[in-house]
Amino acid sequence: MKKLTLQEMTDAQQMRVRTRIGQERKKLGRELTNAEMNKVKDSIITEISLEVEKATKKAQALKKKQKLAPSDETYSWSAKNHSRGYR
Repeated sequence: MKKLTLQEMTDAQQMRVRTRIGQERKKLGRELTNAEMNKVKDSIITEISLEVEKATKKAQALKKKQKLAPSDETYSWSAKNHSRGYR
């Protein structure tokens, strides 16, 4: 799994990271230390990376399935040739 960086994330994903940090800050009732902030940031980035990887694998599997789908069409010469002929 490739761990995403904040620059590689979309705006919505970056907002999720900032929101989670804010939630942790509110839960503790104080500012987070660097270690706490990094721990929270690493956990949410790992979650997002897993989601992105799953979505990518699902899209690749769907694309592969569509590519390998048998076609009931027969070869049509008229559809493959130019209607006005070659110039």
